[in-house]
Amino acid sequence: MSPIRSRIRLWAVAAVIGLLAMLVAAPAAAAPPAVPPGAVVGSGDEWTIQTQGVYEYEDHSALLHVPMPTQADLNRIATDPAAEKDGTWQHMYAAWGRYLQKQPGWTVWRAKYAEVVLGDAKALDNIPEPSDALMAQVGPVKDAAGNFTYPFKSTFYMLARWKEFKTYPSQWPAWRAQYVTIKNNDRRGGTALDKYGFESAYREQAINADPTLSQGDWKYGKQLSPELKKQLASKLHIVDRPLDAVDLTKLKMILEFKSGDSIEGNAGRKQLQDLIQIAKATGCRLYYVFGKMPGDKSIAMIREEAKAAGIQVPVVYWPALAQPIMPANWEGRSPPDEDGGGVTAPPPSGPSGGPAGGAAPLAGPGQVPADSPLADAIATAPNSDGEAVTQGVANQWFAAQDPNSGVDDSAYSQPNLGGVDFSTLQLRYVSDTYHNGSGVQYAFKADASPTGEQSFGGQAAAQLASDSFFTWLELSPDKFWVNLNPDEPDRIIDSQFGTTDAGRVLLQADLQMKKTVAKLIHPDTPAGKQFWDAMQGDSPCLQMRNWIVPDTATVRDNGDELYILDTPLRVETESDYIKAPGVGADCGQQDRATTQHNEQVYKTTILPQVQDAVNHAPEYADLRRVYASRVAAEWFRQRSATKHTAYSDLIGKGDISRWRSREPWTPRQVFDQYVQSYKNGEFTITHTTTEGNTVYTNTYVYGGVDFSRLNENKVSAAAFTKDHPDLAGAVGGALYKPVQAGGDLWFGGMTSSKPPVEAFAKPSPATSNPLLYPLVALPLAGWLVAGAWLLSRRRRTTATDRSAA
Repeated sequence: MSPIRSRIRLWAVAAVIGLLAMLVAAPAAAAPPAVPPGAVVGSGDEWTIQTQGVYEYEDHSALLHVPMPTQADLNRIATDPAAEKDGTWQHMYAAWGRYLQKQPGWTVWRAKYAEVVLGDAKALDNIPEPSDALMAQVGPVKDAAGNFTYPFKSTFYMLARWKEFKTYPSQWPAWRAQYVTIKNNDRRGGTALDKYGFESAYREQAINADPTLSQGDWKYGKQLSPELKKQLASKLHIVDRPLDAVDLTKLKMILEFKSGDSIEGNAGRKQLQDLIQIAKATGCRLYYVFGKMPGDKSIAMIREEAKAAGIQVPVVYWPALAQPIMPANWEGRSPPDEDGGGVTAPPPSGPSGGPAGGAAPLAGPGQVPADSPLADAIATAPNSDGEAVTQGVANQWFAAQDPNSGVDDSAYSQPNLGGVDFSTLQLRYVSDTYHNGSGVQYAFKADASPTGEQSFGGQAAAQLASDSFFTWLELSPDKFWVNLNPDEPDRIIDSQFGTTDAGRVLLQADLQMKKTVAKLIHPDTPAGKQFWDAMQGDSPCLQMRNWIVPDTATVRDNGDELYILDTPLRVETESDYIKAPGVGADCGQQDRATTQHNEQVYKTTILPQVQDAVNHAPEYADLRRVYASRVAAEWFRQRSATKHTAYSDLIGKGDISRWRSREPWTPRQVFDQYVQSYKNGEFTITHTTTEGNTVYTNTYVYGGVDFSRLNENKVSAAAFTKDHPDLAGAVGGALYKPVQAGGDLWFGGMTSSKPPVEAFAKPSPATSNPLLYPLVALPLAGWLVAGAWLLSRRRRTTATDRSAA
């Protein structure tokens, strides 16, 4: 074979390869997919699918700290152009002014109270509005000591809540929270044509990135044609309903977007029925696309309506992380703050569209939080049933003011806190992550509530867990102690630790432990009677030093993740004698044998119950909460000694200015309460024996709480999988929605040194670059030209040879 012929064949092969490369690189036409991008709910793929998208939304949570306006503020806002800009603090003030002009009355409030407290909105329909004479007899909900004045669910309890509601300043926090809830719900979804929100993210990151869907003739936010409106007028609840995304010609698909996890409610059902009618009339396939795993009730509603119509409506779950940013119409200025001196012209706080502020759980300086199930659960959650009722009343009022009410009321919803006991909320999982920058993924655990009743106080619990986490990081462990001892009034707590909520919780728990002992040894209780009967001496006396310390925590540490499985606390005890005058008798007058006997009685009858209370009683819930955070913080402390983590720059720096106590208190106040309880005889028990003799028992228990040292039991991978088979999946899923595993509910979240839209940015595929195809075609064209030239030259050479012959 001649060299020229070999070169020709080589170029031909190269040309074929180049052509194949172009065909592979070019987008191939394909049949419409069975479903849009995401996981079909019920297919088993819900928790195997990873983060599919990330988007920004305009967050209004900073409005939660805006002070209640005075009448002068309302008068000034009336002429402020900013009051016309939806979502600004001025707009909120203007809405509050309109609300005050015509507040909802007894009938509306009564139905919402019955729904929240009794679980049935019609349960009190026959109760008339109370008279002024009756209301004059009603006291406050709580007394000066913070105790409830009336039994829960009693008639007078209801009337006390009604009286509270009628005092309009008490409504402001809950009304304000509902305003923020509605604005955030609306902005999370947005529309497909907006710059921010779930719908625009799905358009860009799912539809436009899909080889098939991107070829569709999509219309966003458009209504039906006049012809279709006329055809379906008698079948639709709302004819002028805009459709989120529809392709009636090419792909024959209708997409309804939901950034949340619910379509419950009458408006949601009517919208679903209308969309089903439109899908049947147009021959299109209808899909519901959720950004959060939809709840069981919503899934059941969709399936029920689809079955009744004789069609299928797939539910698609497209997990997406949301990054809160400052609303654009705030023009880079934060709203006034309750701690900033009231309503004044606030100073600039950064560029419009920048990361939103706020103390998100576990978000340290420089960390940007992603929106999370935990944040959703607690950000605007009510702190009491009274606030929950007010939020419900406000929600109805807001919906009534919306001219588009009934078209899509998904923004008008309240935090649904049924089925979870937020008093048990603790940080139980942390992960040292890296997504284009250091970050943290975390999960909080709470007990599931078997009654399904609403739970309150979730925000305060999460804030305490997070604040104490940073306190444990910033301060050195040798400061983590408190001491209630009448002999040492100047050694109550470390000065820095004494300005934090973690320090407050430890000191108050120490005082509570003394009170727990006092209750247990009272002869009117079974434990007290047993204790009393076993004591020896004419006037039994007992002086013990008790202190709470960490017991061995059980954890699963797999290198980058820490699962905190169990965090028990232990109560240590030893005999000691108080020297301070004025706090009781001197047990030193009692003979040694009697003292040892009485100490043993205490250790066997009372101490186990004290330890059980510390680990399970509700009055020690905050202590258990801050201890779980202590375990998580210690993991980061040790990890940061060998590598850089999200919190490396905080450890041991001693700067707790960001995490000072949210409640006003001083260590000396707690110490004085402790000493006063002794002087008032709280720990002196009087008992009359069967012989008619009066005997005085003096018991002095003091000591403290010491969290300076931790002990851990690290379980193996095999043991973890065997004993907690569902935990890893629950924690992973909790990043997107609350997940139940056994009797526990998990709420996840994430922070990162980069905004989520940068941290989780996906590299663009090569086929999306318009220069790809010319660059691929150029070599091919060169090969073809060269091949043609060689072929032409060969033919000329052959012809010349023939002529010569």
